[in-house]
Amino acid sequence: IAYNLPKFCANATWNPTAITFADSTIVGTYPYGVFVDTNNTVYIADRANNRVQIWANNSATPTRSISGGLNTSFNLFVTDNSDIYVDNGYANNRVDKWAFNSTSSVPAMYNCGPCFSLFIDINNMLYCSLYNANKVIAKSLNTNLNIWNTVAGTGTVGSTPSMLNAPCDIFVDSNLNLYVADNNNNRIQKFGSGQLNGTTISTGTITLSHPTGVILDFDGYLFIVDQGNYRLIGSGPYGYRCIAACSGNWGSSSTQLNAPYSIRFDSYGNIFISDLFNNRIQKFFLVTNGCNGTTTSMTTMSSGISMNSTQSVPLLTSTYGTSSTTISSSTRLSYNRPKFSAYATWSSNGVTLFNTSTIGQYPYGLFVDTNNTLYVCEWNQNMIQVWLENSSIPIRTISGGLSYPYTMFVTVNGDVYVDNGDSNSQVDKWAVNTTVGVPVMIVKAACWGLFVDIYNNIYCSQYAYHQVVTKSLNSRSNMWIVAAGTDCSGSISNTLYYPRGIYVDTDLNLYVADCGNNRIQLFLSNQLNSITVAGTGAPSTIDLVGPSGVVVDGNGYLFITDTGNQRIVGSGPNGFRCLVGCSRVLGSASNQLYYPMTLSFDSHGNMFITDDFNYRIQKFYITSNIYKNISFDEDVGTMIPMPFDLFLILGTTINQPSFCPSTTWYTDGITFANSSTVGTNSYGVFVSINNTVYVANQQTNKVVVWFEGSINPDKILSGSLNTPFDLFVTPVGDIYVDNGAFNSRVDKFSLNSSISTSVMSVPYACTGIFVDISNTLYCSAFTSNQVVKRWLNDNVLTSTIVAGNGTTGSTATMLNAPIGIFVDAKFNLYVADSNNHRIQMFPVGQLTGITVAGASAPGTITLFEPNGITLDGNGYLFIADCFNHRIVGSGPYGFRCLFGCTTIPGSASNQLNYPGTLRFDSYGNLFVADRFNSRVQKFILASNSCSLSYNQPTLCFNASWYSNASTFASSSTTGSLPYGIFIDGINTVYIPNRVSNTILSWAQGSNTSTSNSYSSLSNPYSLFMSMTGDIYIDNGYSYGRVDKYTFNTSNRVTVMNVNGSCYGLFIDINNNIYCSLKYLHQVVKLLLNNGTTIPIIAAGNGSAGSLSNMLNSPQGIYVDSNLNLYIADCANNRIQFVQTGQLNGVAIVGNGSSTNIILNYPTGIVLDANGYLFIVDSYNHRIVASSYYGFRCIVGCSGGGSTMYQLSFPQSMAFDSYGNIYVTDRNNSRVQQFTLQTNSNCSKLFSYNEIL
Repeated sequence: IAYNLPKFCANATWNPTAITFADSTIVGTYPYGVFVDTNNTVYIADRANNRVQIWANNSATPTRSISGGLNTSFNLFVTDNSDIYVDNGYANNRVDKWAFNSTSSVPAMYNCGPCFSLFIDINNMLYCSLYNANKVIAKSLNTNLNIWNTVAGTGTVGSTPSMLNAPCDIFVDSNLNLYVADNNNNRIQKFGSGQLNGTTISTGTITLSHPTGVILDFDGYLFIVDQGNYRLIGSGPYGYRCIAACSGNWGSSSTQLNAPYSIRFDSYGNIFISDLFNNRIQKFFLVTNGCNGTTTSMTTMSSGISMNSTQSVPLLTSTYGTSSTTISSSTRLSYNRPKFSAYATWSSNGVTLFNTSTIGQYPYGLFVDTNNTLYVCEWNQNMIQVWLENSSIPIRTISGGLSYPYTMFVTVNGDVYVDNGDSNSQVDKWAVNTTVGVPVMIVKAACWGLFVDIYNNIYCSQYAYHQVVTKSLNSRSNMWIVAAGTDCSGSISNTLYYPRGIYVDTDLNLYVADCGNNRIQLFLSNQLNSITVAGTGAPSTIDLVGPSGVVVDGNGYLFITDTGNQRIVGSGPNGFRCLVGCSRVLGSASNQLYYPMTLSFDSHGNMFITDDFNYRIQKFYITSNIYKNISFDEDVGTMIPMPFDLFLILGTTINQPSFCPSTTWYTDGITFANSSTVGTNSYGVFVSINNTVYVANQQTNKVVVWFEGSINPDKILSGSLNTPFDLFVTPVGDIYVDNGAFNSRVDKFSLNSSISTSVMSVPYACTGIFVDISNTLYCSAFTSNQVVKRWLNDNVLTSTIVAGNGTTGSTATMLNAPIGIFVDAKFNLYVADSNNHRIQMFPVGQLTGITVAGASAPGTITLFEPNGITLDGNGYLFIADCFNHRIVGSGPYGFRCLFGCTTIPGSASNQLNYPGTLRFDSYGNLFVADRFNSRVQKFILASNSCSLSYNQPTLCFNASWYSNASTFASSSTTGSLPYGIFIDGINTVYIPNRVSNTILSWAQGSNTSTSNSYSSLSNPYSLFMSMTGDIYIDNGYSYGRVDKYTFNTSNRVTVMNVNGSCYGLFIDINNNIYCSLKYLHQVVKLLLNNGTTIPIIAAGNGSAGSLSNMLNSPQGIYVDSNLNLYIADCANNRIQFVQTGQLNGVAIVGNGSSTNIILNYPTGIVLDANGYLFIVDSYNHRIVASSYYGFRCIVGCSGGGSTMYQLSFPQSMAFDSYGNIYVTDRNNSRVQQFTLQTNSNCSKLFSYNEIL
C-alpha cells in the first residue's frame, strides 16, 4: 500500500502546537486534499490554482507541480508505484491519472460531480466519495471499462443504514471494509465488504459534529477529523479521546483549526491536516509513543494482504470467463431482424390494432417475438397483454404487483422481463406459464428501455438518472453495474441526457436513444465513450427531436422513433429517410402519430408502433422490399420490367450527396455534351440515382440519354414534345418531361417505353419539374408566377397551386418568373424566384414563403435571376446564379461561389454563359446545363474531408510544379514581411497582416481580399481555422495569448496563455492546440475546452540546444493523424519528429538525420496525404519535398531573389485542395502561388479520365 498505517501505543500523544507545513501562497485557498506516501512525499490538491503540489521527503518547498486540465480538484490518492489519481469532477466529471513521471493525464473514471475523497484498495479498486450525490462509487482499475458500482449510499439524502448525507472522506481497510465520514449525519459509517447497509461506529462519550476525515492506524483504530468541533479525535484500547486542537473553538493560532478536512499520517506517525478556512496545511508532531513504559520505534504497514475481490459478478460475454464455468451465448434471437432493401417502403396509413378500450391510456412498450406474438406494456393499467399473430383476443395477461411499467423484453424461452421500477425499484421476471413475477434486478427508477443480450445480460435504461445499467441474469445478485452514462446529464461522448430505448446487437454493441440530446449513441463493446450515429452531432444523418426507440435490422441499419417529430425514420445504404408520419404534424389520422414511443418488426417486416398520446397500437404494413418491378440488364444497359408495378417511395428521388465542411470541385469543367447532341440553348439536365444522364434537347424536341460511363448517347426518345424545358426521372426509370410551351401538359415516358402519355395539365411551359417521395409531380409555371402540383397515384390531370398567387410580385406569397424547384424529404418546396433574385422556401402546407438566399436574406449571397436549384444530403443549397454566370453553394461556412466566379460570361472551361439547371451524380460531381454555350458541363469533385479543416492533397512521388509563380498578394495588401498563411478546406486563403494587425481573407476564385479586424490584435504571426469555422489567432507578441473568434462573430475568447508569439499554430484531430514558441525553444499544447488556458509542454525543455529533448528557435509545426508532432527546428537546421506522448524527438531531415538534403534554417513543415514532407527551407530560399527516392527541391531552386521563380527567405506554405502551393515570401513582402503542373503515375487524385 502507498499510505502510512503507523502502530501507536495506548499513550501516544502529539504536540498540541502544530507547524504550518504550507500556507495559501503555496496551496491556495481552501485546500481539501492531502496525501503522504510511504516515502513521506507529501501531495496537496491546490484546488484554487488547479494543480497538485508535491514535496519530496523533508523538503521545505514543493519539488514538483502537476497541472493541465484540472478544475477545482478536491482530493487525490497516490499508489505504491507513484501513479497520482486526482479528482477532476467539478467541471469535467472525471478522475484523472498521472502515471509516474508523466507530464500529462488520462481519464481513470468518469463520474458525476467532484470526488470529495479518493481511495484505492488492495484489489486495485478506485473509490470516489460523491458528496453532492450522497453515495460512494467504485470501479476496478484492472479494466478499461468505465463500469462502476455504488458501494455505499442510495443517492438520496437519508440517515438509515443504507443512506448517506454529504459523505466526505473514505478509507478502505485490508479486509475491504469501507469507512465513510457521513458529514451531515454526524457519524462514521462502516460498510462491510460487499454490504450496502452500514453500521455506525460508536465514539463513546464523544459526540461528532460534521466529521470530514477518517483514517485507520496499523491496529485498526480510527482517527477522525471532527470538523464541526474544530478538532481531531482518535481511538485506542481505552476508547476515543481528543488528540489535537482540543479547545473546542475555531481559530488560526498554531493550536487551533478552522474547518479541518483531511487527515494523513507520515511514516513517523506525525499528522498532516488540511485546515480549510485557515488556507493551510498543519503538521502535528508525535511526541510520545511508549508501550509498557518503553519507547518503541515506529512500525508502519508497507505491504498489502492478498484478498479475494468483492467485485460483483461481471457481465458475461465471449471474452469473460471463470476457471469453473464456461459461458456460452445463444445464437437464437427472440426478436425479429428483417433484412430490407435500400428502397423498402411501408404503407403511409397505419392500421389500428388496439385502442384505449383495450390497452388503456399511454401505452409505452411493445415487443414482437419471432412467432409474431405481440406483447404490449399497458402503463396506465399496470399490466402486460399478449396476443397471437392476427388475433384480437389476448392469450395472456400479466399483472399483479406492477406499478406503471414502461417496457418489457421477452427471451427465447418465453420468459417476460418487466419494468417495475417506478414505485418498486426492480425489474421482475415472469417465467413462461407462471402467474407471479420474481425480482431479478434492483434499479433506482423506472426502466424506459429493457434488453437482454445473447449472453443473458439484462440492460435497463434509467431515464431519470441519465444512464444505462446492466447485470448478468446468470448471477444471483440483484445489483447492477453501469453500462453507459455517468449518472449525470451531459452531451459529451460518455454522458447521456434522459435515455430511453436501447438495443444491443450480437457483437454486444449498445445503441441508446439519447432522448434529451436528440441523438442515437453507439457504445461499442467494451468502450468507455460512444459514437453519435444519428441526430445532433452526427452530420449527414438526420435531425431528431427526442428519439425514444431504436432497433437494428438484419443489415445493421437503424430504425428510430423520432418522437418529437411524430415520425419513424430509418437508415440504409443511401442514408436516412422518413418512413411513416412524414408530415411531422401530430394528429390522430391513420397517416399521423402523436408522440410515438417504441417500435418492433414482425418476421414479415411489418412495423408495430406504440402511438402513445393517441392511446393506440399502429401497424404499418411493408409494401415493397426490393425493386420488384425492375431489374437491370448489364448486357444491353436497360431496365427490364418485372411482374409487380409498384412505385418505390425513397427517402429521396434524386442524388443528394452528403458533403463534408471541407469540399471543393475542380473549377475547370469538362464538356460532357455539346450542341451536336443537346442542341442549342440546352436547359434541362437530369442525373438519375444510377447516374444515367438525361438532357432535354429543345432544338430536336427529344430526350437524350447516356448510361453511366457512356461517352455517346445510348438512347433517344422523341414522342410529341415541343420545346421541352426541364425533365425529371424517378428511381424506377419513369421520365417526366415538360411539354407545356405549346401543348400545355407534362408527359411521361414509362420505363423502357418510347411512347409518352399526358400526366398533368399546365398553363404553360414548366421551367422546373420535380417528383417528390410521395409521388407528387410539381411544375414551375414561369409565365403564371406559380408552382403547381398533382398526385400521380390518381387519374386526375388537373393541378393545385402550392406556391404563388398568380400575380407578379415580391411579397412572401408571390413569385415573379419562378424557374427551378426542389422538394426535400420533409416536403418543403424550394423555388428559384428568378425575377425577384431570391430563393423561396415554402414549408409543407404553407403558401407563405421564406427567403433563404438572395434578395432580403441577410448573410446569404446576392443573386441575379437564379435558375436551377438543388439540395445536398445535408440540406445545403446549390444554385445556378444565371445572370451572374456562376454556380454558388452553401455549407456550414455559409455561401460561396463554386464555378464561374469572375461573373464574366464565356466559353472557356472555367466559364459559364447563362447556366440553367444543375444536378449531382451519386459521387458528388455536378452537371450544369450551360445554356448559351449550348453544352452540358461536368465539374469533378476534388476534395471532401470531414476531419481536416485544411488541405492535404494526395501527391505522387514525382509531382511537379511550375517554376514560375504568380503573385497571389503583394505588399500593398499583406504589408511588409508576411509570415503566416492558412488555406481552409474550401480554399479560402487567410494571411495575417502584421502591419495593420488584421487578418486578410480571399474566397476561392476571388482576387480581392477582405480585411477582418479583431480587437486588441498585435503582430499576429500565425492562425488556424477549425472544422467549425472558428479562427484561432496568435496574439502573443503583446498580450501573451492565443485568441479564438467563433465563426461569423466578433466574440473573442482567450484559449491559451503563452509567453511570446506563436510562430506556428496547429489543432490536431483530438482538439489539442499547439503553439511554437520560438524564443522559448518549446512547443506547448492545450486540450481545448478543458477549463484551463495554461498549456503543457509538447516538445523542448525551454533551453536552446540540439539534444533530442531540446529545440533551438522552432517555428512551423504540423501534427499528423497519429498525433505525431513535426517541428521546423530552425536554428538546429533540422526537422524534429516527436511521437505522441514523448518529449524526446528524432531528427528526420537535416542535421542529425540520414537524409540526403541539407537544410538552412527551415521555418515551415507540411505533409500531404501520402505522408510526403514539404519543407520551407528559408535560408536556402526554396521549398523542398520528400519523395519515393529521397528529398528534392520543387520550387525556388535557383537561389534567392525577387523574380517569379525565386523566393527570398520564405516562411510558411500551404496547399489548396488542388495541390497548388502558396508561400509567404517574407523578404519580397508577397505571397506566391506555384501551380501544380504534373501529378501522374499515381492513381489517387487529379485524374480526370479515371473519374469520367
